[in-house]
Amino acid sequence: MSKLPGKWPRLNAYVYYSLFCVAILVSVSTAIVVIRYQLKLNANVILPSPSLKVLAAKHDISLGNFAIPSLINEKQYNNILTNQFDFALVDNQPNWHFTDVDLRPSRTTFNFSKIDQVVAYGQKNNMPLQMHHYLWGEQKWLPDWLLNGKFTSPQLMDIIHQHIQTVGSRYSGKAKEWTVVNEAFSRDEHLYGLRDWWADHTGGLNYIDQAFIWARQADPNSKLLLNDFDNESINTISDSMYSYIKGAKARGIPIDGIGMQMHIDGTHPPVKDQVIANMKRFADLGVGVYVTEFDVNMNDVKSDDKSKNLTEADIYYDMMRACIESKVCHSFAFLGITDKETWYNYLGLSDARPLMFDKFYQPKPAYYSLRQALLMP
Repeated sequence: MSKLPGKWPRLNAYVYYSLFCVAILVSVSTAIVVIRYQLKLNANVILPSPSLKVLAAKHDISLGNFAIPSLINEKQYNNILTNQFDFALVDNQPNWHFTDVDLRPSRTTFNFSKIDQVVAYGQKNNMPLQMHHYLWGEQKWLPDWLLNGKFTSPQLMDIIHQHIQTVGSRYSGKAKEWTVVNEAFSRDEHLYGLRDWWADHTGGLNYIDQAFIWARQADPNSKLLLNDFDNESINTISDSMYSYIKGAKARGIPIDGIGMQMHIDGTHPPVKDQVIANMKRFADLGVGVYVTEFDVNMNDVKSDDKSKNLTEADIYYDMMRACIESKVCHSFAFLGITDKETWYNYLGLSDARPLMFDKFYQPKPAYYSLRQALLMP
């Protein structure tokens, strides 16, 4: 056996083997401690009282969160969702085509299994539902039979009518709100290169009027929302939505509210006072304001972990205060509970950390800043 470099003494094979075993034992023991600690974190999350939803109710604001079918039976997820939030988002499952199930696998058939699962969960836990969406012109969430069908514009309108009538009537009385049309105006601006498949194939945004009329017929009691992103401040997208809603209300189109997704980029968050002014101008048209998919993407913020969390917390505080201080914001919903299930993970972002709880269900500074915003008058 060759001599080790430096002043290390020559050791026999038995000693090396013993040291190796000790190292393995220490590694395994450390791993067990870490796993036990993580399990303890998951099992013992104790949040302050009163809950977020109780605090929000004092401002006449409802709080919602994403009821993900694969997670609603997970104890900690269920506890936070039901204890901290008033209503559940049914998101993804109403898409015509999705990764785990097709709502509309053919022109003549529907598969309601996933939506039914979340609807049953909401009824069991006395949580109203906000449904996302009747129509969304994102091509990857549309089925092949539709994309490849070479339908005329009148045929597509008939397909839309059948869809809204069938889905809406099935859940009539069970949905508190429906986002009827999603992202039509940001896509009309071709923001980030996006396009609205429905507008491209039916001759423009005229399909929106008829979609709202059919949605009201299918479910007379749910609130009907026009939803989009990057519309929380006064800009070209919110201006286009404002003009459309003003004209649509004059035409008697039953639009009850504007949905502001609020997927906030942490590198340039909106200014609170501008958000308030924007919310108020929509309310002056006779529609309610609903924050529908809130989260804060911190991936591109250049700072250390602590600073990132504090910056995110400030944004949570400001946007909730905007909702409160506007006096016209009816609800505030988040697209997820923990960072482990955020949709940003599927975009390949390594450090989005957009939600109020980390992957071990521990509350982050954003949770406490949101709570502080709700505690203020």
